[in-house]
Amino acid sequence: MQSSKPSQPNRPEKTAAILDGAMQVFLEQGYAGTTMDKVAAAAGVSKPTIYNHFQDKETLFNALMEKLVLEKEWAKRPPDLQHFSSEPVNIVLKRIANEMIDNCINSSEQMTFIRLVIGESGRFPELSRSFVRNMDKPIIGGLTEYFASQDIPAPEVAARTFVGTLIFFLMTSEMMGGKDIIPIDRDYLVDNLINMILRAEVKVK
Repeated sequence: MQSSKPSQPNRPEKTAAILDGAMQVFLEQGYAGTTMDKVAAAAGVSKPTIYNHFQDKETLFNALMEKLVLEKEWAKRPPDLQHFSSEPVNIVLKRIANEMIDNCINSSEQMTFIRLVIGESGRFPELSRSFVRNMDKPIIGGLTEYFASQDIPAPEVAARTFVGTLIFFLMTSEMMGGKDIIPIDRDYLVDNLINMILRAEVKVK
């Protein structure tokens, strides 16, 4: 039956349905509790259909991470950043910082997904490695190339400093409910982070 429909694995609406169903199940059941049967039920497709699209549960989980990267624009890739080359660096960085923060704060699904990865990383270390590979590496790489193109010294360190500061802010203030314990104004943080990176450029020159 599958051979009579060779185009089935490439149908975008099926892929979207599977990913939506998988996200629902992963968030509700965790990685260990998720099965292809449960994903099939949530997505309204057969289990063979899922296997036509995704090799196994890990492949499906990785696809969800890639989907988040693309949809939420966590990873500003080099081609995207090249469009900003004519704009002042501080304006570009403020835009990226605000997008990263807003994308997380405005998506409870995204927040829960990150908690899922962190919570399951002890039992499933490949999950956390995949998260770093699909989520963190693209944005670090994109920012590193952008900083290098703008002659900012130690571009990879600058990229890690930029992203790491924002992630720490999100984790402590939003994910762990600590905004009243170590409060800091968001605009104050972003503006001074950018100024710190740009001042480093001036000192080296």
